Amino acid sequence: MEIRKIVGQVCYVPNPVNIGILYTRDSVVLIDSGIDEDFAKKLCRLLEKPAKFLLNTHSHADHCGGNAFLKSRFSVHILAPEIERQIIESPILEPFYLFGAAPPKELQTRFLMAKPCRVDETLEPGALTLQDVTVSVVSLAGHSPNQVGVAVDKVLFCADALFSEEAIKKYRIFVMSDVKSFLQSLELLERSNCDFFLPSHGDLTNDITGLLRLNRKVIENVSNKILKLLKTPHTFDELLRELLDSFNVEVKNLVQFVLYRSTVHAYLSYLLDEGHLEKDLIANSLLWRIKA
Repeated sequence: MEIRKIVGQVCYVPNPVNIGILYTRDSVVLIDSGIDEDFAKKLCRLLEKPAKFLLNTHSHADHCGGNAFLKSRFSVHILAPEIERQIIESPILEPFYLFGAAPPKELQTRFLMAKPCRVDETLEPGALTLQDVTVSVVSLAGHSPNQVGVAVDKVLFCADALFSEEAIKKYRIFVMSDVKSFLQSLELLERSNCDFFLPSHGDLTNDITGLLRLNRKVIENVSNKILKLLKTPHTFDELLRELLDSFNVEVKNLVQFVLYRSTVHAYLSYLLDEGHLEKDLIANSLLWRIKA
């Protein structure tokens, strides 16, 4: 585990979830906090200055699992976007909305629920000055309801707004809460004038052209497969099973199941609102089909 410099006082810690580090005149601004307390402890040992600020890009547990430790040990000032903030403060909301009701114990794990932690300030898009460092907060919603990225000195920490080739090979269908917003975030990334981009799950790069193309292709392929399957009316469960089978996805536990289910719901919502699908309630079953 090490700190790598990008430019000037802008650094990061390469990790399964990359952590951004911005040095101010006498402190550190962290971008995300990792999966848990143990990681946060190791992170703090690396820092040359005390951590005083933490910007959470979104509320998924692997991005805010170190929050509670950083707050209790160092009184870090935590900022997070609206909606994401509420989930960080009440993490039961994550498995609750994925399951659709009070979640069973199997979903109340560290992979879906970080320790609850108070957020001090809402992170809004626009300029934000922390001591002598000014960053630009940009909306990158889609993977989660109100995810943001952080740009500073022409480096964009782009959270989970796009996925690496390795992540796509592993998961086949990556997690999204809103397909249209995800596509809009890809457009924003494409227009960015930053020199470096750091996805949370991927390598630092100065060219995201290939990744943008790959992420769009995944969405196109999944959408087209859904439309092809729904030439014949399907219930949701029928569609989910056939879709996962077609992408050679083997679901091994309930956590994976609810994440894939939620993502396929996001596709159905998108395709319905775009006018490509219709739905019918027949004999107490909701059937999905392509629009005639």
